[in-house]
Order: sequence, then structure tokens, then C-alpha cells
Amino acid sequence: MQGAATLVVTGPTFFSPGDEGIFFDWLSRIGCIETVRGERHLLYVLLKPRPVPDLDLRELIAIFHRYRIDKSPLKQFLSAENAGWFRDDSHSYWYADIFGEA
Repeated sequence: MQGAATLVVTGPTFFSPGDEGIFFDWLSRIGCIETVRGERHLLYVLLKPRPVPDLDLRELIAIFHRYRIDKSPLKQFLSAENAGWFRDDSHSYWYADIFGEA
């Protein structure tokens, strides 16, 4: 995906201050993320204006999965370059959560 995008998601639920710290530290290490801010129960993740690299997308999938965040907004990052592993692997743990049933 070209251009800046903002993911707006609900959650996550944290179980301790350390859990919350680890979550935001993990997000801060993902290269495509510009800023993150929370507002009530929503999380706003502003991405840098460039395509999301495969490694960064895999990290977003992993953190959304680990913290039980709705993964369907990640569908917007489907591209011709990543379709081979992202969309075309209906056996992946994230597939149904992002694209629906195969």
C-alpha cells in the first residue's frame, strides 16, 4: 500500500502495566509505524507513507494476533507483491481473521 494510512482498532486489553509496556515497545519497533496513540478504547496507528514491507506486515499480524486485536483492517495491505504469502495461503493462522473463510 502506498501513502500514509491510519489503522483504527479497538483494544487491546492489558493484564498488567508490564504487558502494556511490552505492547507499545513492540509497536515502536515496527519500522512502518510513525506514531501510535490511544483514545479511550481505540488505538490509532499511523503508518509511514510508503508500502508496508513484508517483515513489518508479519509483525503487525503477530501483535494483532497475540493481543486479540481485530485483524481485518490489515486486509488493506494486500498487494501484488505480497499476495503469494499473505492472501494465497488460506492455511495460515491469520487468513480467516483477515480475509474471511477460504
